Amino acid sequence: MRSIPELRGLRYPDPYVVQMFFKEKLHERRGRALELGCGSGNNLLLFAAFGWEVVGLDISAAALSDARHNLGAAATLIECDLAKDFPLDEAGEFDAILLPNILYYVPRESFGKNLSDCKRRASPDAVLFLRARTPDDWRYRRGVEEEPDGYRLECRETGEYGLLNVFYTADQLEGMVRSHFGALNNSYRLFATCDNPQSGIVVRNADVIIWGRSASR
Repeated sequence: MRSIPELRGLRYPDPYVVQMFFKEKLHERRGRALELGCGSGNNLLLFAAFGWEVVGLDISAAALSDARHNLGAAATLIECDLAKDFPLDEAGEFDAILLPNILYYVPRESFGKNLSDCKRRASPDAVLFLRARTPDDWRYRRGVEEEPDGYRLECRETGEYGLLNVFYTADQLEGMVRSHFGALNNSYRLFATCDNPQSGIVVRNADVIIWGRSASR
């Protein structure tokens, strides 16, 4: 692993991933962590620093190149389109599964399938972490609606022009988890709202965060 000045892409983990990691006492054990939409590996760096085996999936070859630079050869990093594929049939079980960035960009149907695939690969008592945009987010309805609360963005300010963004209320997100992954034990529902200057305007980010433990199969 590299020092912070040597890292490429995002350098710091999602602060709610950090909360989850320590409140669930993951720093006191070793295990296997999987992140869907891992980007440059900024969240997986936290797990790797504490001796966890890490696996990341992402659609961007450039982001995965940064992740390989940041995490080193010990990480398993796979390029794939999670709207179509989940290439982990023989990967074994994971003790922590993270979806902090991917939910915006995959259709609701694909997200449900991703959750079902994750359930089959979750160890007993595995931690599941999700973060999704809510309809209070600035991007909501700024594009062509392709599915309920899912818009192909037509705004350029956030660098997401032409990308699908799907928005969930907290109840909708919890319902998706129950339907496709199963009930979570000791779960938390948190909300994060912040103002982010981008392209000369202020963009309001509004997210819902859910994490909890996988119930026994």
